[in-house]
Amino acid sequence: MIKLFKVFKVGDHGDVPGAEVYWMRDFDKWYRLYFYSFLLESDDGYVLINTGLPDDLSLRNEFLRNWAKSDRCKFTVREEEKIENILRRLNLNTDDISHIIITPFQDYTIGRLHLFKRAFIYFSKTGWYHDVVNPSPSSFLNRDIYFPKHIRNYIFEEAWNRIRLVEDEEVIKGVEIKWSGCHHRSSMVVKFFYNGKRVCISDSAFLMGNFEQNIPIGIAEDIYECLRTYDYMRRECNIVIPAYDPENLNRFKEFTK
Repeated sequence: MIKLFKVFKVGDHGDVPGAEVYWMRDFDKWYRLYFYSFLLESDDGYVLINTGLPDDLSLRNEFLRNWAKSDRCKFTVREEEKIENILRRLNLNTDDISHIIITPFQDYTIGRLHLFKRAFIYFSKTGWYHDVVNPSPSSFLNRDIYFPKHIRNYIFEEAWNRIRLVEDEEVIKGVEIKWSGCHHRSSMVVKFFYNGKRVCISDSAFLMGNFEQNIPIGIAEDIYECLRTYDYMRRECNIVIPAYDPENLNRFKEFTK
C-alpha cells in the first residue's frame, strides 16, 4: 500500500529544440523541460524515483551548448532543488530512503545517488547491460557525462551489494516496473496504486502531448517502443506523469504540496 506520493522539481533542462520532444515535428520551436524526483511511502519504507542532477554540470552543458548551438539548452539546479534539501524540508534525510528506482540511467537521475548510503538501488536489467556494461560505441555522449566518475566509484565500490537488476515485476510491495525502452535501454514505467488510482511515471513521454497525441519523443532509440508504451499506459494507468513536463507542477498540484 502506498501511503504517500510526492512530486519534486529537482532541476531545469532549459529549452530544447522541438524535434527533440516531438518526432520529426516542430523544428522551428523550443520547449522547456524540467527534471523531477518522486517520493513514495510504502509498507517497505520510503521509495525514491531518481535522485537528481550532480553538482558539476560543466561537461553536460558544454555538450549541450555545442549540440544545440545555443545557451538556451542548459542544465541548472538550485540549492533548494537538491534532493537532500527537499527531504530535509520533509523532516527526512537520505538514510531514511530504503529503495531507489532509476529510470533512465543518466546523470540527471543518478547524479546524487552517492548520498544514499542505505537504500537498495533498482536498475533495468536490459539497461544495465546496454547503458552500463556495454554502451554502444556509436553513443553520442561521453561516458563521463551520463555516468559521472564519482557515481561509477560509488556504484562499483560502496553500493555494489545493494544493486538490484529488475525486469517486469513488482520490485517493492505495491510498486511495479515495466521495461519501456523508447528513450533509453534503461527506461522503465513505474506503476503503483495511490488513493484508488493507478499512477504511471514514464520517461518515454517527455511532455503530456507525447502521450495524449501519440507522438513519439524526438530522440527515441525506438519510436515503436514509445507507441507500445503509450498504448500500455492507456490500458493500465488512471494517471500518467510524463518525466519532464513543466506542467506537472500545475497538473498534479495535489502531489506537489
